[in-house]
Amino acid sequence: MPMGVWVLLVLLLVAAWGLRQLQKQRQRSGANLPQESLERTLFDLRTGDIVQADGRDWMVEDRLLYDEDGFQWLEYLLRDGSEGRWLSVCEDDWLEVSWLERGPAELALELDRQPLPFPAQITWEGVTYQLKEQGHAAVSSSSRTMNRRLSGCRYGDYEAPDGLVLSLERWDGGSPGTRPPAPGSDPGPAEAEVTLGRLLDPASLVLLPGDGRSVYRLST
Repeated sequence: MPMGVWVLLVLLLVAAWGLRQLQKQRQRSGANLPQESLERTLFDLRTGDIVQADGRDWMVEDRLLYDEDGFQWLEYLLRDGSEGRWLSVCEDDWLEVSWLERGPAELALELDRQPLPFPAQITWEGVTYQLKEQGHAAVSSSSRTMNRRLSGCRYGDYEAPDGLVLSLERWDGGSPGTRPPAPGSDPGPAEAEVTLGRLLDPASLVLLPGDGRSVYRLST
């Protein structure tokens, strides 16, 4: 075989070896970089993500984590224009997803006047809701720039026939996001917050990743 052919073969082998080493190096470097998942689940929605429900696109505005002695559940604040909804996600023996909207002010005021513990049942517009469970949870936000640690709340979860649900919350020292009272001071009267809605089949929701930004706030 002529010398020139041998030289060419050697050069080709060296080039192939170098290319292979470069590919391995890039693969190792890529393995160390965080990969942005394009899939979303009910447990990792972020600000700017889209939840498709009721034929509409709802944007995730906030993510609240409730914690009661280590047991945790999530509530997402969703918005479509001027309308808002709460998507509650709780996994215990099974996954339970609720679709909620803020109840009328007169119902919240009526319930706020009642002493603790929460009533065993609540009747509103001909529907009677039975108390399922109640307790006290700490609440934190993962999306807010300020006031990430919210005051705790006393909660009561109610159920009615046909999958209807009602959530009653009394926030310690005021409504969600308010500044906690100074140590030793009078926290003031609790405020009741009521949301009404229904249980959802999780499979009925379509979850889409967003760009991580809110269109309703100047910053996130």
